[in-house]
Amino acid sequence: MKSLSNKILRSVVTTVLATSEKVSRHRPLSPLNGSNNFTIEPAIGSLVYCQLSTAEHSGIYIGEGKIIELTGKGYVNLVTPKGFTNNLFSTDKDIFIPVNRQTRKPMGNISTATRAKLNTWRKRDYNVLKDNCHQFSVGCMTDNFENDCNYLVNAKQEYAKNIGIAQSEIIWTRWKWYLS
Repeated sequence: MKSLSNKILRSVVTTVLATSEKVSRHRPLSPLNGSNNFTIEPAIGSLVYCQLSTAEHSGIYIGEGKIIELTGKGYVNLVTPKGFTNNLFSTDKDIFIPVNRQTRKPMGNISTATRAKLNTWRKRDYNVLKDNCHQFSVGCMTDNFENDCNYLVNAKQEYAKNIGIAQSEIIWTRWKWYLS
């Protein structure tokens, strides 16, 4: 009986989440924006990510409202923020961007954006555990696309190394791109 009621509850919650506006409920408010409406664009070459149901999806911001991502079908695509967050498993439409704790400005690396652009429209042998969006994003940072960074935590570590700053100096802040 208990498992049946859990299934029903899960079904109701899933339906409510799917039909309601996708707004972040996963992360605490950033100290940068008490109003929770951080609309400043990421820096070119930023690692960006959004929340999927129990995981995250990452990509590289290349400027002018464009993100390069590796899809679940193995295609390297150029997408808008809406396209980046418009996934069946997305739980919100906020995109998390790296902001310098001291200067309060977004951070990026032009070389990372250039490598991402060079790989656009290519196909990879996607595997959720062995060759995923995080590995692709780290490849754009390091020019080693066969790295073993298959989790967001690894991608964040590599990002800090790539821009030459301690991880503790990066605040991952919600970019409310849809309010701009």
